[in-house]
Formats: sequence, structure tokens, C-alpha cells
Amino acid sequence: MELIYSMRRKPLKCEPPHYENNADPEVVRPICTISTCNIIAFSSLTELSDTDGDTWGGHIYVCDLDTPWECHKVASTVYPVSALEWDGEGKQLLVATVVGEVSVYAQKDYLLNEWTCLYSAYFPGENIIKAVFFHNGRKVIAVEKKPDVPISDRIQMLRSVPTLKGFGGIACEGACIITGTGLVGALTPAGDSNRALVASDCLRSPRDHIATASFAHKNGSILIAAAWRGGGKRGVRCAACAVFRPPGTRAAPVQLTLQPLPTVYLLDHEPVSITWCLREDTDSLLIAGSTLTLWKLAERSYPVHKLLCKGPVQGNTTPGGGPKAPTDCFNTVVWQQTAVWQVEGGGATYVGSVRLPLATPHVLLATPTALHLLNRDNHHYVCSRAIGTGLVSDTGAATPPKKTKYGGLPTTGWSGATLSCVEVSQLGAVCVAVDTHSQLHVFKLSQPAPDIPTTLTVQHTTLLLEYAMVSGYDCLDVLMTLKPNIVEAVYERLTESFQRQSQAFQQYYYHSWLKLRIALCSRVAGLTGSAASLCSLQLVLAGWSAAAAALRPDDKTEAALASLAALANMPDEHDEKNLLALEAKAESLGEGATSAGSAWGALSAMQPLYRPLQRALDTALTTLASLPTLPTAPHHHGYEMWSDAVALNVLRKMVVIARACARGGDALSRPLARLAAVVGATPKPDLLEECAALTAQMPARVWDALPRCTVSAPHGRPWPLQLEYDMEPEALRFVPEPPAHAQCDGTPSLAMDSIRYMYLGGGRRAARWRRCGRCGARSVPAALPAPLPARNAQQRAYDARYLAACRCGGKWTLYSNI
Repeated sequence: MELIYSMRRKPLKCEPPHYENNADPEVVRPICTISTCNIIAFSSLTELSDTDGDTWGGHIYVCDLDTPWECHKVASTVYPVSALEWDGEGKQLLVATVVGEVSVYAQKDYLLNEWTCLYSAYFPGENIIKAVFFHNGRKVIAVEKKPDVPISDRIQMLRSVPTLKGFGGIACEGACIITGTGLVGALTPAGDSNRALVASDCLRSPRDHIATASFAHKNGSILIAAAWRGGGKRGVRCAACAVFRPPGTRAAPVQLTLQPLPTVYLLDHEPVSITWCLREDTDSLLIAGSTLTLWKLAERSYPVHKLLCKGPVQGNTTPGGGPKAPTDCFNTVVWQQTAVWQVEGGGATYVGSVRLPLATPHVLLATPTALHLLNRDNHHYVCSRAIGTGLVSDTGAATPPKKTKYGGLPTTGWSGATLSCVEVSQLGAVCVAVDTHSQLHVFKLSQPAPDIPTTLTVQHTTLLLEYAMVSGYDCLDVLMTLKPNIVEAVYERLTESFQRQSQAFQQYYYHSWLKLRIALCSRVAGLTGSAASLCSLQLVLAGWSAAAAALRPDDKTEAALASLAALANMPDEHDEKNLLALEAKAESLGEGATSAGSAWGALSAMQPLYRPLQRALDTALTTLASLPTLPTAPHHHGYEMWSDAVALNVLRKMVVIARACARGGDALSRPLARLAAVVGATPKPDLLEECAALTAQMPARVWDALPRCTVSAPHGRPWPLQLEYDMEPEALRFVPEPPAHAQCDGTPSLAMDSIRYMYLGGGRRAARWRRCGRCGARSVPAALPAPLPARNAQQRAYDARYLAACRCGGKWTLYSNI
């Protein structure tokens, strides 16, 4: 376990009294959680920029794992926040307070810095201590098989029972909460109203004092574990909660059914934090207090005398009636303690565990001064790290702390900040901890162990990336923890594994695989050119998808355009002759469509896509310009577009469409066709000379690698990093330098829209734009002002591909100079 970075905030001039008494269990402390998109959400008792203590209450912030200094406020409440939870897709965030207020938020226009409340509920007088969203019935499991087995057999997508079924058995939205008195509530959206429909029930009739709780999903039910104390006794009550909607009603609240499970009675310590070992299909429970214990729910058989086992006893008869054997009479489930760990460094404050069975079975135990990593299988401590490890003043990354007590912990002493919450990422590669001053600390977890050979590390990392590709989870946490010396090995193994899959699998997951390759190449400075080429291919494929939709033939399509419309259905490997024929008469197709008087037929729908067509022409020029540099270019294992048959085929099709639409590119078809004929071999000298002469006359180039400031960028700064909120560390900025063949006066820069291939406007000071924090891409906001005209349907279809997220998978953030 290694510290990646720690955040610090400006000190308060006057700290409240309860900051000095961090051991008080009644004090509400900051909490954190991380989504499947690797977006961190955490709470703070004051605003992060507040130094006077004028904003006491509850404040919720979100930030990307790669850019933690860019924190955006979701909402503010009068009372402290007691529960935070992401949904399974990372799109909705639940916020609950100590007075019973529950609200569900979502991004507005897919922007990370703008949030809107979808629905809310109120449980008067209740302190909500834990919450969970309903399961959507989608489950991705990894089967233990050899790496040579196809991915579709090793990683399977199953349809399980959702928590709440709607019409036709589809999953419905909603959330479940538990309060400090043992009240279990369910809230579901109520159509157009922002007030949720609420249903509630109690764990048991006499209310208990619940200190902490945990949720898990299993077979369509929600497993509840709640630590209670009262009357000199303490333990953990468990129950299975089933949620269903009454038949024939849609606007009525749902109903809850609680089925009690055996209770864990504790005699030697009081539980401070509990958690299920997994988020789904689990029967193991971790209980932290003065010691950390692991409990497993097992089935046990109790023998009964044969005179007492006769008759139709409920639950103990055979399907046909009659008595069962004496040894099979009473089978029940009980809790068995399987492991005990002694807590080092004081009492525990929080315990966390991995979410997926695929990840290494790590357990994170937080104490006031340290974070401990344990292995759930061998019952041993792996390592321990103090919260102040490595937090030495680094003038290159951020300004030094003005107050030692409130800033990062020095290596020679201890400050007043203590760990209050810890969470593990979805793929189990990193863990996020927050202290009582709302300062984040991100640690790398060993995958799967620190002393395994490099070959096994590459194999395990590839398995995690393949799982992320199939499940749709963000894999930034895995990529961030990769050592630079194994990135190329992981890239080659991932590429080789994907190319062995079936044609249907490759077609379905091609764009996810392309995004993974871009992310891997972006981690190494020497592979920046490969990342830029892959980004160009990604955007050319997006333009081709929009063009193929516009070229669909119908009954009114003219004969002159029938062959051009056949491009959309032309297989890449079989119709080389037809493509050569279209390249020979591309201009005549456009002239025939114009003279036919058919409103341009299919070509009229291509006019709104002139920017993607122009990008494809410039990408083709950049590809041809890189060929004359082959004899002098150093050899590496990256990606080049001129050696990819799929990329060349798509470029040729886009050039044919651009020529038919009179967008230029007449001289590009011949060298691209010659290059496609020799894929996998060294181009001939005359082809290199032709490309050099052509590119000298046409200087347009494309370079899709923009400057960025991120933790995972190849900036060369060693871990740990010491960062500060709202201050961008210039030491982490990485500016990729384009090669000589990709340089020109019009090379895309920060002043251009990376998606639409146009300038943002306003010279060097655009009015409004979106920016991705991970790759540095910029784009015009999706929601244009009202006075501007509506865009064409084909243009909207092209823009919608990167509406919810950037081309790299990062979230958009809105900036404005107005």
C-alpha cells in the first residue's frame, strides 16, 4: 500500500470544540464514497474555501480521482451530512442528514459542476446513518478459467432479480435507508413531483440505538446489518429486506418486508463500524471495534429425537409429507466467527472492504492515526501506513501549509486530524480516505500482491481491464497504479487477447477496447504519438458512424447515389473492388445527384457533417505525412494508423464521401489505396516519395494530444503528491510535443473544439465551453443559448456520442467567461 496523493485545505482561524474531541462517537464526521466512474464524493462541515468558520453545516463536494484539486459543490444543508451513496452506474448521488432529510441528485446536462435534485424525502426526527440504491438486476461475474479461454466465457453478464420490479419485470429506481433508531425506509420517485414516495418498517418493535449499519444485495433482496446497543448488551442485528409494489398501482408507495436473520451478539467490544465483505451475494460480515472480527453465515444441522421429528412440522417435512430423517430435521443458519485481528494504533474508526469478488480480498481498517491493509483470506496484516506518511512540504506541487495542525501531517509529529472514513474503488486498485478536516488521502493497493512476478502482474491487470471493458466500469484506478515499465506489456497482451475473440465480440466492444488502448498509451510519454493516432481514429470512426446513418438508402434514392449509399453496408474485407470503383467516380456521383434534382438525395444529409469530413481529410494527410519519416523514426511497440487496415479502410470511405460532397481530397484516394494494399509490409520508395510530395502541398495536420494537468499524466513527479484544494499544481502539467510531420499553423489546440473540429470562438477567450479534466479536451456546451438556430439531426447525432462523457471517459466541466 502506497500513498499516491493527499489533499489539504486552508486552516480555520477558529476551530470548534468538537474538533479537539475526535473520540466522541456522537460527533458527525466527514464521510466519502467513490463511484464506478471513479468520481469521489465527500462531505465537509464547512466550505473548503472558508477560513473564518461562517459556513457551518453540511456541504457535499465531488471531484475526479485524477484531478482532486477541482472540487465542485453538489449541495449545502443546514445540518451535517450523515450518509453518502452512489448508484450502481455512478449517475445519481444520495445525500442524507442527521435530521432525516434525504435527497437524490444527478448531473445537470452531464456536467460535473452542475447538479440538480431529482427527488427528496423527509423522515422527521430520524438520524439516517446508511443508505443504498436499489439494484438494477445487472450483474457481471468473472469465472475462474484459463486466460486462453474467450472473454465471453471468462466474463459473463447475467440478469439477476432487481430489487424493485416494474411493468414487464424491468428494474425501478429507488433507495433504502436505515436510521439510528432501527427504522428502515424506502423511497421511490413519484413521476413529475420532486417529493418521493416513502414506505417504512422497523427492524424490531422496540426501537434500538443503531450506531452503524451496512447494506448488500443478494437475490433481489437487501441484506441489512445494524450494530445496536442498549440495556448493557450490544450486537449486530441482520435482516433481509424485500421491496415490492402493490399490484395495480403505480403512484402508491412501495411495501417493505423484513425477514429477520440471526443476530451476532458481542461480549467483549462495542462495534464502531461494520461492513459486508462484498456488495453483492455475500454472507460474510466484518465488525470493527477494539478488535476486528470476521463472521460468516453458515448452515448448521441440529439433531432432534425421532419422537419429536414426526408430523408435518413447518419447514421440516419432505415435499410429499411425512417425517424426515432425524439428522435432517432442523437446519438453520448461524453466525460463526472465522478470524480475529488485533487493532493496532488505538481503536478502529472505520472498516472497508473490496466490492467485487474479482479483486484481491483486501480489508481496510482505519484507526485515528493510521490505515491498515489486511488480507481476508489468510487473516494477516499486509501493511500499515500512517496518515502523515510522506506529507512533507513540496513547493513544486502546492504551497506549504500555513498551520501545521490543520494541514498535512508532518513526519515528526501528529496533528488534530484523524481518519474518519475509507472506501475502496470498484475494481479494488485504490482506496480513498478522508479525515476529520475533509482532507482526502488516496492510497494504491497492491494488485494482487507486491512480490509476485511481472508476468502475473500483467496477467492480473489485463483481466481487470477486460472486466472493465465488458462491465462498463471506469478503469482509471487500475491505470493510475500501473508501473510505467509494464504499460507496453499490458498493451500488447490486451491487444493480442482482443484480436483472438470472435468477430461479434470484437464488433460490440471495439470502441471500449479503443478507449482502453488510448488510456494505456497516455500513461507513457514515449507513446504519446500512439495515443494521438488512436484518438484520431476514434473520432474518424464517430464521423463514419454518423455518415453511415445518413447514407441509408430508401425508395427515393437516385440510381447515381445507390452505389455511394452501399458504403454503409460494405464489409471492410470483401469489397475492395467496389471501393476502388467508387474512388474512381466519386466526383461524378456528386454531379449526378445535383443534376437529378432530388434535393441532393443522400448527399444533402451529409452537408451538416462537413466538419467530421474535414477532420477525416486532415487525419488522412497526417497519416501520409508520417510515412516519409519511417526510415529515421525509432522503433517502438505503439500504434500507427498507416499499419491498421481498419483505419485505412474507414479513411478511404470518408475521403470518397468528401469528394462526392465537393469537400476536396481528390489526391488522397490513390496513395491511401496503395497503402492499404501493402498493410503489414514496408511501403515502397515511390509511395513514400508520392506521400512526401502530396503532403508538402497540403499542410493541414491533426494532433489529438492536448496538454493536461492530472495525477496519472507522465509528468515524472514521484509519489506521494501533496496537493491543495482549488490550486492547480503546475508541476503535474504534461505538454506532449507533436512530431515534425504533425506540426503546422492550423494544428488543433486548446482554442479548438476537440469533438466538433471547430474553433470555440472569442479568439483566445471563449465565452462558454466544456472541458475534460483527464485528457484536456474542450468542447462547446451541449445546451446552446436560445437565440441560436437548432442544429441538424445528423449533427446532433454526431454530438450525442460524447454528450454524457468525453472521448476518454472523463466527465465534462462547464467554464464561462460571461
